[in-house]
Amino acid sequence: MSCRSYQQVSIVVLALLAMAGILVSGCSRSPLENETAAPATVLKRAAASSASLTPGSELFTAAVIASATGGQLQLLDVTLTVPAGAVPNDTTFSIRIPDISSFYNEFGTDGLVFAEPVTVTMSYRDADLSGIVEEHIRIAWQNPNTGAFESMACSVDTVNKTVTGKLYHFSAYALISD
Repeated sequence: MSCRSYQQVSIVVLALLAMAGILVSGCSRSPLENETAAPATVLKRAAASSASLTPGSELFTAAVIASATGGQLQLLDVTLTVPAGAVPNDTTFSIRIPDISSFYNEFGTDGLVFAEPVTVTMSYRDADLSGIVEEHIRIAWQNPNTGAFESMACSVDTVNKTVTGKLYHFSAYALISD
């Protein structure tokens, strides 16, 4: 096969992979569903569950995670699991919850990109689920250019009230639903 043929096959394969990614993105909603529903909103905490926390208060944690071994970082209802080799050097990872009344988190070092995906698990056990269909809860990252939340592939565990996904970069992430 000639070099040009390999290039053509590569382009076709990349196009097919991109289309497949679009079709399987999101947690539980089909991308083919009619998108006339209300825009997605960030989940809020139930008042009773956050009674011990001051509304509007911020939480923060950080730790250096070794490249060779990986590790885990947890804050409130968010867990980051970093596999060995995700980053080339020992790196400071952080979780910031700017306002505990919502399920919005900022992961750092901001802009960090991973060689191996980092797993995030967010619990929504303390969420106000009034009017929320649990199967529609998903993780989304906030696009810094548009400010919009973009859903990512994830799985919802309605028994344990968690949503889990793979992160390929750090930015702001939230649990959203529509």
